Amino acid sequence: MAIIENMLKAFEIALGFLTVFKTRGGPTADLAEVGRSAWAFPLVGALIGALLVIAHLIFSAHFPPYVAAILTVGLWIILTGGLHLDGWTDCWDALAASVTPERRFIIMKDSRLGTFGAIALILLLAVKVASLAREDLSVATLFLAPVVGRGIMVLAAYGSRHRGEGMAALFLSGLDPGAVRWAAIIGFVPTVIAGWTGILAAAVAYLGVMWFRRFADSRLPTINGDVLGAICEFSETLFLLIACVR
Repeated sequence: MAIIENMLKAFEIALGFLTVFKTRGGPTADLAEVGRSAWAFPLVGALIGALLVIAHLIFSAHFPPYVAAILTVGLWIILTGGLHLDGWTDCWDALAASVTPERRFIIMKDSRLGTFGAIALILLLAVKVASLAREDLSVATLFLAPVVGRGIMVLAAYGSRHRGEGMAALFLSGLDPGAVRWAAIIGFVPTVIAGWTGILAAAVAYLGVMWFRRFADSRLPTINGDVLGAICEFSETLFLLIACVR
């Protein structure tokens, strides 16, 4: 019984951190506790994916494909509170700047949206919308994208270097090998429901994200929460894009 209670608590913490849904009446969990609950991130992704599939089926019954896709992506942003999109734009404002690593880190902390961040945001949302606007879209692909994205985010986060301070450092301090292992299993195993397409898309998404992390490592003095959020967005988008390959 205690194991089930601990699992439910971890899911509630992950749900409150990754989405707009707040289920706990008590104080907000600290980020180290969020790290310990990271194994449940793909489960939260499954809930997001299920809601997106239901919404997309309803939208598709009443609107043309592109309108339905735009509404689905809009709901996706609402459900997550735009949490990871903010990291994606901040990352590209910093990573694309021709300045020192320390200066890039300062740019990343700036809440204002710059040119590179705006371009990156437009491209990301355009690819997501276009990927969902297919007449032959598999609902399994839509369901799996948030699952895979959050599993990869945990996997890529583990072992990231940090300065020992800040939100990312607290999160990473609670991230243990067991949580990473289960996040990977829960994040990748369900891809079999989409057949070889799902497995290939997940593999390419993982490889793409590992390249992105190494790129961020080479351009920044440390990894922070914006990079981890960008990893989630990038992996979701890569998964959808590769699933479109004919």
